Amino acid sequence: MILSKIVAQQIVDQLSQVIEQNINVMDVNGIIISSTDPVRVGTVHGGAVRILREHLQDLIIESDDEYPGAKNGINLPISFNNEIIGVIGITGKSAEVRKYGQIIKKMTEILLLDTYAREQKTIEQKAKDRFLEEWVFGRYDVNYPQEFKLRAETLGLDTESFKRALVFSVKDSAQHPVSDRIQTEISHRVREIVDTLGNSYFFRTSTLFIALLAPCGDDEILTIAETISHAIQDRFHVKLYVGIDSPEEKPVRQSFRNANTALQVSLKSQQHINIYSMINLDISISSMVSKYKHAYLTDFFHQADPEDVEEYIHVLRVFYECDGSIGEASEKLFVHKNTLQYRLNKIALVTGYDPRKISLAYLFSVAIKIYDSLKAEKE
Repeated sequence: MILSKIVAQQIVDQLSQVIEQNINVMDVNGIIISSTDPVRVGTVHGGAVRILREHLQDLIIESDDEYPGAKNGINLPISFNNEIIGVIGITGKSAEVRKYGQIIKKMTEILLLDTYAREQKTIEQKAKDRFLEEWVFGRYDVNYPQEFKLRAETLGLDTESFKRALVFSVKDSAQHPVSDRIQTEISHRVREIVDTLGNSYFFRTSTLFIALLAPCGDDEILTIAETISHAIQDRFHVKLYVGIDSPEEKPVRQSFRNANTALQVSLKSQQHINIYSMINLDISISSMVSKYKHAYLTDFFHQADPEDVEEYIHVLRVFYECDGSIGEASEKLFVHKNTLQYRLNKIALVTGYDPRKISLAYLFSVAIKIYDSLKAEKE
């Protein structure tokens, strides 16, 4: 562990509440990086240099001119994992400060352990957040299934069971985005709530708060949404808009897309919590802003060229109009059956979903509806 200026300042701030003497913290080069006497910060402490060079257990300095840049007092090495990472000094007459020596050393090392534990927890949480974001927005599980599974197990995340997405955004009373500091505080509060649910995860992007919840019914997930809403609105005085996926089992990426579609409806309606469903799908799509429709198709077809997307939509439309019959669809498309199979394989490769699977047909139905809605806007 490296003794940073930030951690050193935290140590000084904490210890200065316990004793009245001046406190200095020096790094592995003997330079004072934090002190109750700001003037000394950045100067070399000769006593600390000797402790570091000779690995002394402590060093009592009787006079201010005994070591360059040092004053009378006691100085002790700061150890972490059996390695000296700095020195702490207490200014004052030896008879007065000697009694504080070992106590302050132990307190400092306990503070370091606590800081290290919090840093490790933060690092672990960031790793989980990055993994979840890649799972929801990328194709990590599709492109590298073995590595994806191994990382999920390492991070202690369950990616085998289905998740139901809940997405929300917050705005202040003037309908403006909330500051990053407030969003961070909101994230901490929501994470506390989600962590109590079991087998559920939460992370935040620059604009959205995303919860991946264990499968549950509409009543239960609405209760969760209302709990989060009340907790956030009461504490931070912001408006919260929520989109929730439908309960059917589906890939996590599609669960997020559905929830985000419902969120766009919430942002434009009086009802600030909406559940996605195929029944109100046309209403939801018509309520979406054009840029979100474009973003959906771009993501779904993995940034394919517009001409290719048009061809995919045409093939899919005919295929589903023929209830998935390869023979009938190939006749209507005036192509050989093998050619149609090739095109369907290409769509499966591009999107990551096989349009021939009945359980995934609704994904392509949504894409067709959004494509048609954008086309209607141009007419």
